[in-house]
Amino acid sequence: MQRSTSATEELSEWGHPPHWHESGQFVTAVIGSGVLVIDGREHPFDPTLGVWVPAGVEHAGRFGDDLVPLAVELPDTRMGRAGAVVRVVPIGPDLRHALLASTRESAAASERQLQELLASAISDAPVLREALRIPCGRLTAPVVDHLRATPAHVPPLVEWADRLHTSVATIRRAFLAETGRPYSEWTTLFRLELSIERLVAGEPVGAVARSTGFSVNGYGLAFRRWTGLTPSEFRARAVAAR
Repeated sequence: MQRSTSATEELSEWGHPPHWHESGQFVTAVIGSGVLVIDGREHPFDPTLGVWVPAGVEHAGRFGDDLVPLAVELPDTRMGRAGAVVRVVPIGPDLRHALLASTRESAAASERQLQELLASAISDAPVLREALRIPCGRLTAPVVDHLRATPAHVPPLVEWADRLHTSVATIRRAFLAETGRPYSEWTTLFRLELSIERLVAGEPVGAVARSTGFSVNGYGLAFRRWTGLTPSEFRARAVAAR
């Protein structure tokens, strides 16, 4: 379904304004490339990469001149809970073959095979972690600067209150207002984000965990909740995508 919006004016000549679908949709390309914009974030797709858009999720599209798009709907019953979040999905040879076959064939058997391959690929793809808001206020920016420099040490709010000559409650309110998250949750997620560069660079998982103030087990659990993958899985996929 589509709604009128001034955002339409910001789209390229070839694209779609913000809209949503009653069924989940996998968007990729036969040839060419494009970008889906979801919640302010851009998710590129091409013949090697697709974007899973759950039912009811608003999205817009900006497409290259050479794009031949391919969109496949999947029933909610096929995806279950795994289909409730946006995912960027690598397209392997088998899935690519099935996708191309779907543009030429309409046999029920081919459709079932495609749905099975898609459901599996989407379920295995990483959950796109929510963009983390970085605060910049007088009471919050010093925390950001401190964690960038020394992520292994997270001072308690009482320490920040003493340093900044204010109250714990005031800093707590500032963090919630600027990030939408409590101090403890935000600092955990920020340290996970800081860890990704080291992780992808090839540092051992244990060293990355310690350098950002986590135990090895605690890091693995927190990282998986945030990204949908273990640190090792995330690194392998990031390296493969280069």
